[in-house]
Amino acid sequence: MSVSAEAYSYETIENDPLKVKQYTLANGLKVFMSINKEEPRIYTNISVRSGSKQDPAETTGLAHYMEHMLFKGTSKIGAMDWDKESQYLEKIADLYEAHRQTQNEEERKSIYTEIDRLSNEAAQLVAPNEYDKLAGSIGAKGTNAYTWVEQTVYLNDIPSNELERWFKLESERFRMMALRLFHTELETVYEEFNMIQDKDFRKVNNAIRQALFPKHPYGTQTTIGKADHLKNPSHHKIQWYFQTYYVPNNMALILAGDFDPDEVVRLANKYFGDYQTSELPPFSFESQPEITSPVRKDIYGQEAAFVDLAWRLGSTQTTDPFMLTLVNGLLYNSQAGLIDINLNQQQQLLDAEAWTWIYADYSALGLFARPRVGQTLEEAEVLLLQQLDLLRKGQFEESLLEAVVRDIKLQEIKSYRHNSHRVGAINTAFLLAVSYTHLRA
Repeated sequence: MSVSAEAYSYETIENDPLKVKQYTLANGLKVFMSINKEEPRIYTNISVRSGSKQDPAETTGLAHYMEHMLFKGTSKIGAMDWDKESQYLEKIADLYEAHRQTQNEEERKSIYTEIDRLSNEAAQLVAPNEYDKLAGSIGAKGTNAYTWVEQTVYLNDIPSNELERWFKLESERFRMMALRLFHTELETVYEEFNMIQDKDFRKVNNAIRQALFPKHPYGTQTTIGKADHLKNPSHHKIQWYFQTYYVPNNMALILAGDFDPDEVVRLANKYFGDYQTSELPPFSFESQPEITSPVRKDIYGQEAAFVDLAWRLGSTQTTDPFMLTLVNGLLYNSQAGLIDINLNQQQQLLDAEAWTWIYADYSALGLFARPRVGQTLEEAEVLLLQQLDLLRKGQFEESLLEAVVRDIKLQEIKSYRHNSHRVGAINTAFLLAVSYTHLRA
């Protein structure tokens, strides 16, 4: 590890292909920077190391719903009369809480009627979509966000000469959260929920999670949340989540593109330096039950039948996740993996592949196959397991291992031409709570 002789001291790594400079503000906010002069733009992620894993069990879907609300503005963005609007929002929040706790259906309807009335009046005090318009005014592209099990990430691609205005906009955006236009956004999220419920892949995915992680949020709750929880949201819980996890010592600014790193750090201190550090609640979970025999689940859907196998592996504190990329490549790389050569190219199956999940607390390896006409799922399973057995016994050409390593390196080199891929690689290390310097060393 070396230290820069510039105005600010950075953590760096020798021979790092991304030449990442890492800086930590006094309040714990991480700033990761990868300079790329190929185009006059900067790809940005504002990453929060909390997702649906941190959702309270009684209000699942909260992290994802809150992600939507971070586009609705603040007391300064989108507000036409904040003093008046905030009074409406307080009343609406209390009514939603009463709605959650009331069992009588007639009372619930009456409460929601009042919520609807107040929401319509509050909406008259809002300049809708102002955040998006402000982002567009500085030439931002790809303005978006996503939530997953351990992260909520906010994306923008901005011109290099608009760096300060981006910092100013984002620092205001994350300073507070106005739960305005709430019930209309709730309809959007619930529609998203409905759209994915009948997807066979989603049903199988959930079943695998429940089997692998029966005592962990990875398996006991989903990012989209439960229908009943979406129908009964809590403003109070959402604000608690925001105030608890959207703190500088749980966030990172990640930038790749054409910029001066000293200028980035100066602006980070100017616009985010006064954010207050807060102690994060410790996350704890029970050890998962040992899997001593296959757990089989039959999932019925509308699409052609397929088989999906999965194995639970270790956390990012073990070597398991870091070996999975190599193992996956040996099994399946679309060209010369064992599944490619022995199954797909020989037309033993309609199609087959390997997949991985890498999370902070656990990882997983999976094998997937669609059988040919007249072939049973059990026969497809046997073929998949045969490939895994070949790998376990080392019964493959030595050249395959070297080829997979070279291909991984080649794909990295190609992807690092793009700012978004640079940011993605850094983001992965941050979100998995693995030091970037440790990951690349």
